[in-house]
Amino acid sequence: MRLTAGSRRALVTAAFAALCLDVPWSPARAEAPHHPPEESTAATSPPSIGESLLQRVRALTGTWEAQTPEGIMTDIFKPFAFDTAVLGEEWMNGQQITSSVFYIVNGELRVDHYCDLRNQPRYTAVPSPDPEILDLEFRDATNLDTHAAHFHSTRWRFVDATHLVQDWYILGGKQPVSVVHMEFTKR
Repeated sequence: MRLTAGSRRALVTAAFAALCLDVPWSPARAEAPHHPPEESTAATSPPSIGESLLQRVRALTGTWEAQTPEGIMTDIFKPFAFDTAVLGEEWMNGQQITSSVFYIVNGELRVDHYCDLRNQPRYTAVPSPDPEILDLEFRDATNLDTHAAHFHSTRWRFVDATHLVQDWYILGGKQPVSVVHMEFTKR
């Protein structure tokens, strides 16, 4: 038998009451009737901009591929932590090269990027007038002192349900600014 949080709580409460009152007890007697969750009378607030953007990222769930000069870049998106975050993994020719975690802090979308450039930039989404655009700006990073080249920002364009364009802007490298442009198709 699978117990819900409410039935576990009722079971523990009944067992504790039986111990305190010194009465016979059995789990069958402890099962409480099921009560549907109470509906809130307060108006539901609309999602924050960050939550709306996380929903867009969550909609990417699955596997995406882009042809690059180095081979096939594969992005895999999957929600985790009870759907409160999204893990994005990048693979090149069968080898994982990066991971990014998308999550909400105080209503804003944040991203922690564990990069193949051997640093860990963190980004915050900034509102865009175009609902098809996700702009992520650099917030801070670790390991820039030893690995200065880093992805300073990125812009994603949600073309349609099966096409995604990503532009990653690199700072601190041999060139003042360089761009990695990838056009993904959902597999």
